[in-house]
Amino acid sequence: MVAVPENAYIVTDDEGEIYLCNARCLCLWSMTLATKPGLPEEIRTQSLKLNTPNFEELQFESIVELARWAAINALQKTLVRTSQ
Repeated sequence: MVAVPENAYIVTDDEGEIYLCNARCLCLWSMTLATKPGLPEEIRTQSLKLNTPNFEELQFESIVELARWAAINALQKTLVRTSQ
């Protein structure tokens, strides 16, 4: 068993939780799932809750909405790091 870092992203759905170590992991996981061919509609459209490392709790109506947010979030974090 590995400890979950304090700055993890936590995605919760009807089935349980998944812990993702950083913004990049969240982006890759959600984009892979959102673009998966043949993904059942009930999974594609299920409501998801995201807890961020900043203690925000965000609600998304689908994996596509979460993936869109995750991509923007990951890119912003990358841009901030490279401009410093």
